[in-house]
Amino acid sequence: MDVGVATALVGALCGPALARSAYQMSVDAGSPARRRCGHCGQRLPAGAFRFPLWTGRCGQCGDRLGPRVWAVALAAAVGGFAVGHRLGNDPAVLTFLVFALGCVLLAFVDVAVRRLPDQLTAPLAVLGVVGLGTANYLNRDMTPLLRGLIGAALAGGLFLALAWVRPDGEGMGLGDAKLAAVLGLYLGYLGWSDLVLGMFAGTFAAAVFAVVMLRTGRMDRKSALAYGPFLLLGALIAVLFG
Repeated sequence: MDVGVATALVGALCGPALARSAYQMSVDAGSPARRRCGHCGQRLPAGAFRFPLWTGRCGQCGDRLGPRVWAVALAAAVGGFAVGHRLGNDPAVLTFLVFALGCVLLAFVDVAVRRLPDQLTAPLAVLGVVGLGTANYLNRDMTPLLRGLIGAALAGGLFLALAWVRPDGEGMGLGDAKLAAVLGLYLGYLGWSDLVLGMFAGTFAAAVFAVVMLRTGRMDRKSALAYGPFLLLGALIAVLFG
């Protein structure tokens, strides 16, 4: 069986837990994670086993909470397939699978509240250094990790400069720069061409989306745009086609 099929299945099974986490983490900066229904105030079901049983609906009022579970599960399955199909039996596949699931969660949170929480990006960075470093040690070749670290510095530095150009909340933010650094680590690990393709594809997708929204009148030149999902889309394209 193709490894991609197995990792896609794992991603799909994690969909409900990711959907609940997205709802709980979609809050303003500095606010605690949601513990109650935003409509009726009913406390969310407690216990670790409640995460995989999440339906996306309040058990009391029935209103939808957060993103649709099927959409999150589908995104997680696609991300899982991409890394499994690309890496196969490479020891790094487990690290990349967790990375893919974390990226799905980041995308849905950013769409909801235009935030890329440090409590998600920071662990993904640490996971990359430790997990990919371990995989390189097992493969007796540290070159991919070193390339990834350089990629993180280059991508993070570029997007940090872009954030400084327009520090008004309308351009890229520090969260986007941190995400770019994390993506630079993982894509750089795969190869220079993957890093370039991922950054270019994500930026191009964001530009096309902005032009379409401007032309249709759904946005104006002062409207804010969440870059995170587009950067993550670019990373997915790089993993699949790089």
